[in-house]
Amino acid sequence: MYIREFKEVPEKLINNGKAAFGTFNGLPSKIDIKGMFAPYAGIPVPAFLSNLRIKSRLNYVFSTENFIGKASFIDFKAIGLAEFVFWNKESGKKYIYHTVMPPRRRFVPTLTTRGICASYRKARFLKISWGRKHQHHALTFKVKGDSVRPNAEGYFYSPLTDDMHCDVLNVCPSPTSSRCSATWITSMSVKGYIALNKESVEDSEGIAMMNLNRAYFKLHSKSTLTYGLGNVNGKKLAFFIKTSNMDAADSDTYNDNTLFVDGKATALPPVYITHPFGLDKNWIIQDTESMIDLTFTPLSRTSKSLNLVALRTSYDNIFGRFDGVLLTSEGEKITLKGLPGIIYRNLLRL
Repeated sequence: MYIREFKEVPEKLINNGKAAFGTFNGLPSKIDIKGMFAPYAGIPVPAFLSNLRIKSRLNYVFSTENFIGKASFIDFKAIGLAEFVFWNKESGKKYIYHTVMPPRRRFVPTLTTRGICASYRKARFLKISWGRKHQHHALTFKVKGDSVRPNAEGYFYSPLTDDMHCDVLNVCPSPTSSRCSATWITSMSVKGYIALNKESVEDSEGIAMMNLNRAYFKLHSKSTLTYGLGNVNGKKLAFFIKTSNMDAADSDTYNDNTLFVDGKATALPPVYITHPFGLDKNWIIQDTESMIDLTFTPLSRTSKSLNLVALRTSYDNIFGRFDGVLLTSEGEKITLKGLPGIIYRNLLRL
């Protein structure tokens, strides 16, 4: 069976121009990958120039009794993008709100000890925060609707002491050892609410996952991220599975794929994600180690394209349900039947 070892966390991710590659159980004080030596074509350009190619992405995905959704920030250095999308699980109705954020020094924080990533526009207030001192992760939002969308506000909170909380860090070549991609993944239980048009909704419980990625991007990059969250046979479960054209050449040794069951992490193998009949038909997610055999049935999709000067991006957020089988590192077989989840598919040109 596939095994990827969890290592001891290094003090720094980059030391003397080289990265500490591996999968780590726990976190350093900062997710910082600046200073790689000659990351592009082996040309030793000044570090401040190559650092401009480092882009960051922060996603917070939640699933409660009635809703499933994703809050995301993308840091392009010059500008930032913020988006909040969620679905009613029963009806499949989607609600989406997004905004472009003007230049600032940094959008996505590097500190793991505490951090706030936020859009402060009055009509698009969205904030993801975390802090070791106050022992929490939180998502807060208040967004204004229009003739099509309602006003929405809500809050989700997770103490670090909950039994589902687990931190994993993957530092991978991207795609060669001269570049790197660092991904912090946190699983957690949450309590909170969503209110539409100020109609109060009772507090509900659920499961959430936050992942922060910082990487040396290509001029053209594409990625597919899958999230599954829910309760299976009395166990709290969440998984993050990803493929991209920036994956490591040796993806068996280095990848971001992780399964969390009741707060215990399992490193998953690389996968093939296909949709042979189109985006709105069944997706197939499989590996070669017999640990992942899933199908994803889309229920609702939202697509968006943006052209901003030298930046062009197009992406799809798809809500659906997972069926199939996952194996833990202990060989336990977990059968999924209609597990709620989200697939995020992105194409970016810089």
